[in-house]
Amino acid sequence: MLKKLMAKLGAGAAKVDLQLDRSGYRLGETMTGVVRIEGGNVEQRISDLSVVLMMKAYVKGQEITKPVQLFPVQSNFTVQPKPAVMEIPFAFELPEGLAMSTPSIRYYLHTKLDVEMALDPTDMDAVQVLPPVAVERVLHALERLDLRQKADSGKLTPYGQEFSFFPGTQLGIPLKELEVVFFSAPGELKLLVELDLATGFLGREAEYKAEIIVPQELLEEGQEEGLSRFLLETIREYANNPSAIPYVSMAAYRQGHYGHHSHRGSGMGGMIGGMAAGFLGGMLLDEMLFGDEEVASDDMGEDDGEDDGGFDFDFGGFDDEL
Repeated sequence: MLKKLMAKLGAGAAKVDLQLDRSGYRLGETMTGVVRIEGGNVEQRISDLSVVLMMKAYVKGQEITKPVQLFPVQSNFTVQPKPAVMEIPFAFELPEGLAMSTPSIRYYLHTKLDVEMALDPTDMDAVQVLPPVAVERVLHALERLDLRQKADSGKLTPYGQEFSFFPGTQLGIPLKELEVVFFSAPGELKLLVELDLATGFLGREAEYKAEIIVPQELLEEGQEEGLSRFLLETIREYANNPSAIPYVSMAAYRQGHYGHHSHRGSGMGGMIGGMAAGFLGGMLLDEMLFGDEEVASDDMGEDDGEDDGGFDFDFGGFDDEL
């Protein structure tokens, strides 16, 4: 009787330990492993075993922790007393559209045994969310140009995950900073970038927004040098001739057209669901970090539907961190 009472309070109860086959997975890949359950001092009835993917992000200097997805494992089973050990295999598909792991964005798996009429044993395990291969190759290509990521690179913004770079060496242009947001549509990868350039006699800063469509053949294995060369040549062309920058309508992104044509919008209300779907880090941005449409509107500004010769609303210099 004493053992049963102690187990209800957590002493001498069953223990749970999730064991991943790998420490990191790419978006869309299947996480695999086992949940290992060690029996305690008494038999215990388990009503539910589940795992929750949790995201921990630093937003405006504060740490926010939110659940991303619940993965049910097994329900209604019994754990026998020690030395009994159960190993339950699992396979969870990592959702698309998550932000990749960075120093400011981390993920972990929270495993929970729901024990009937007793304290629930839990387990926490870190997991790395790796970028899609195409995004990873672009990041490596920028690194080969000695474009170095800033300390806050990879933060969340209202437009998805933003990567910020500064040049370690001269690139033949007065580039002070490059900011990149990745957008993927079927069969293509686009970089929505902002170039911060030192211009004029006094070296005053000017910002230029642009879209770079990366040819699919340059994203293949073995095309590293060609990809770096393409990015450098495109950035130089835009920096030296801003009038050559393709017009980009963010209203078009919101409406799912993803092109260079202007489309009059109807405000920010429908922006997140359609627009964020293709952005790295776009998943759950509205419900996780905005809270409601009013907050999203306050953070990003309403689209007045007027064409201004550039983006339909400011990317916030890509500095509009949530």
